[in-house]
Amino acid sequence: MKPHRFLMTVLALAWLAAGGATLRAAALQPLVDAAAPGATLELPAGRYDGPVVIEKPLTLRGAAGAEIVGNGNGNVVTIRGDHVTLEGFRIAGSGLDLGQDNAGVFVEGHHATIKGNRIEESLHGVYIKKANHCRVEANLIRGKERVGAASATSDLAFGPDGSENCDLTLGQNQRGNGIHIWNAEGAVMIDNEIRNARDGFYFSFANDSKVLRNHAANVRFGLHYMYSDRNVFENNHFEQNTAGAVLMYSKGLLIRRNLFADNVGHRSYGMVMIAVDNSRLEGNRFTGNSIGLFLELSNTNTLVGNSVVRGYIGVRLTGSSDSNRFSNNLFAGNLHPVEVDGSVGKNEWAIGGIGNHWAGGAVDLDGDGVGDLPHRETDLLGPLRRSFPMVALFSGSPALNLVRFAQQSAPMPKVPTIIDPAPLVHPPEGTSFR
Repeated sequence: MKPHRFLMTVLALAWLAAGGATLRAAALQPLVDAAAPGATLELPAGRYDGPVVIEKPLTLRGAAGAEIVGNGNGNVVTIRGDHVTLEGFRIAGSGLDLGQDNAGVFVEGHHATIKGNRIEESLHGVYIKKANHCRVEANLIRGKERVGAASATSDLAFGPDGSENCDLTLGQNQRGNGIHIWNAEGAVMIDNEIRNARDGFYFSFANDSKVLRNHAANVRFGLHYMYSDRNVFENNHFEQNTAGAVLMYSKGLLIRRNLFADNVGHRSYGMVMIAVDNSRLEGNRFTGNSIGLFLELSNTNTLVGNSVVRGYIGVRLTGSSDSNRFSNNLFAGNLHPVEVDGSVGKNEWAIGGIGNHWAGGAVDLDGDGVGDLPHRETDLLGPLRRSFPMVALFSGSPALNLVRFAQQSAPMPKVPTIIDPAPLVHPPEGTSFR
């Protein structure tokens, strides 16, 4: 053990043993203030009272059973210094003021690391504001669902007026986000699990970041995202939300090998893309969603090797989205493979002679794996479905299927139709029907 780390560990144990405070309610701020810049402060199991502010380089590490509990006002932990590490604590008890962005951990210092914590009974979980190159790793974040509901391991039991035994449910829009990042560069979010917050991840003016192997469930939007460019999202799970992801006004994204599953409801989506340009979606699975993928005002994107399956509508594409390219994707098990709103634009449904696999396969007399005839997808009910929802009862009917079959051989004029010139006979490698 390094001398400064040993010294701070001994200091913490001696201070507690001397009766300065009990293990259950030790004041943490004096220990933080006493630590030298760059020190490692290792705290044994027990409760440490927040709020606490860290304004210098410091590693604050908790043993199993260590928790930092706020007083229900402001932030529990505020990080203002650069190069701070916060690791291994249960953190609970922030304020509930959305206007002040109260959080379990509020970060304003660059190069912060928030790792291996359990953050609950707080408004936002981790809030990063104007802090670059921060790392948020392997945290378990639970949104606050009730006001005044005491948790099993804390004494929090206060209502909005300070009264006890108040048990009021917080609506989803009254909750904070699991991880909120604003006006920051180069963040890394990896292996976090977020549940029951408002949104899982919220990105705004946050560029050049990586979001890897995270899981967001039972929130409004798994990923809520705007004005943020050149970010990478890989191997994340967004499921059982109102929408898996809502991406807006951004460009240069790489979205690869993510799962968007079981986002079901009247207006639920696997992914919404509004004004997203020059981005690549590769190897993602959209399964069991009301609408798998929705593009509006989104141009020059490339979608390759994705599975869009088992949904009510596979892809909804507006006439305002143009020059997008689709290749090697699987569209199967959707009641409506494609819904077209307006014109079909100049979108391409094959790249380099490789189209997509559609339910029903394709005729391949020469055995090259590519259909001999173009595949046409017609949305006969699209405009009516939105104005008169009851027409959806005709979806999948024999009469409608017969019209779609006829459209393959004799296209009907003035009916919105997308054309895949090189449909694949077999599902692309790596795609999945599940």
